[in-house]
Amino acid sequence: MSISWPVDVTLTLIRQRRIEQPNFEWAAHYQHNRIWTRISLQISVAHYFYASPRQCQIKWQSLKSGYENISRILNDNPDRYNVRSPNRYDRRFYDEMSDEFWISRGDYLIQIY
Repeated sequence: MSISWPVDVTLTLIRQRRIEQPNFEWAAHYQHNRIWTRISLQISVAHYFYASPRQCQIKWQSLKSGYENISRILNDNPDRYNVRSPNRYDRRFYDEMSDEFWISRGDYLIQIY
């Protein structure tokens, strides 16, 4: 079932996803649902708005896709991916996501014994 995400709730989703990024990187894929459950609960507490963990995950994927779409447009689409006209959420949250916090940079310090 599709839900309508208010702007403030969507902003909380992005910010909670940013906070949880280290956990997503280190947890096994099958453990990600536990992280999405925490995000869902944080949204419920902050806004009295219920979005299931799966709805949070789907919304996140949509936001990330919209961000990537605008990035392609702004960078003249060098890889020639299909692009679409950005929607209001894409435009509204582009700056909030511009640090691309979800992309693993691989700059971890490794101590060798």
